[in-house]
Amino acid sequence: MTDSDRPSPTDDLQRRLKAAQERNSGGSKKRSPAASYVGSGMGVGVKVGVDLVVGVGVGAGIGWGLDWWLGTTPFLLALFIILGFVAGLLNVVRTANQSFKSSPTDDTDQ
Repeated sequence: MTDSDRPSPTDDLQRRLKAAQERNSGGSKKRSPAASYVGSGMGVGVKVGVDLVVGVGVGAGIGWGLDWWLGTTPFLLALFIILGFVAGLLNVVRTANQSFKSSPTDDTDQ
């Protein structure tokens, strides 16, 4: 066999690469809606936790700064911690309402 009869290594590589891409693209397109919903649910859970912690943290920071500036030692800190917690809870309720509205319907035609 001569070199002109044999296919070039790049042609063979291109052919094998295209076949591998076709095999892999078929599996990734058929992702179940339940699998994507689990990921979004986890994201919602993390967002809820962050909303609560950040609300209390920002409230505590504002209260501590105002107490330091005005000289009213624990009062504004306690008030703004409570206000931060309430703001965090309101964000949690808002996030929960949005996630329930956008939750996928239960399709059993998989």
